[in-house]
Amino acid sequence: MANIKFIPPQMGPITEYSVRALRSGPIWLLIKDAGVLMTALPYLPMIFLPMKKKNDNTKQSGSLRLRSFRDTTIQAILLILELILSILFLPALVSFPGILFIGVALLSILIIRLIAWPTQGPRIVESKVDDKETLRLSQQHPSERWVFINGICTGSTGLQQNIDRLSLLFGRKVLGIHNESYGFLSDLLECLLQRCMSYNTMDVRIACEVVRDRLVDPEVKKVVLIGHSQGGIIVSMV
Repeated sequence: MANIKFIPPQMGPITEYSVRALRSGPIWLLIKDAGVLMTALPYLPMIFLPMKKKNDNTKQSGSLRLRSFRDTTIQAILLILELILSILFLPALVSFPGILFIGVALLSILIIRLIAWPTQGPRIVESKVDDKETLRLSQQHPSERWVFINGICTGSTGLQQNIDRLSLLFGRKVLGIHNESYGFLSDLLECLLQRCMSYNTMDVRIACEVVRDRLVDPEVKKVVLIGHSQGGIIVSMV
């Protein structure tokens, strides 16, 4: 017997059955999300926990660990810098002439991007796992395609570690789409713009192309799309 899926009545008020973006304007959604963010601030330090993973069988070379430490250090520098800039934003807006304020803002953005540059890498990467069992399972499912999009504060090294771990966990090759990070506060701001204003960043556009190409491929029977943290927002926009 075929599976039966129940679809609820669609005649109720629009507030009950429409998607979130259609129930309010983008500015009101932005204000509500900012309020949710404020209430969740005490939990933000948990983003960096646990510092040490248990039962992690992924093999990490010394150079990979060094790059991971470098990326973490850069994220800490960006966080301190962006906190300082956030505190100075309103005084600078009131004190500086318009042109000078714009120039300082653009210079600040340039500095943040230059600091974050070492953590960036290819936009699309593949898992690199030489585990025999993983390779065997992957070869048994040639018609499957697995795609992963990372969350905030993740450099190219972190993305590689994520997809390698997923590959070991599920026994599949995993393609990673790098959602570039420019610091904790910048990433949170981008999350709000994506959720509330449907801001299609480069990550969203790349993800759309990658997923589309796999969906129209006649040799592909199953596509698994995984998003972590901000990656979940990007997945919802694909």
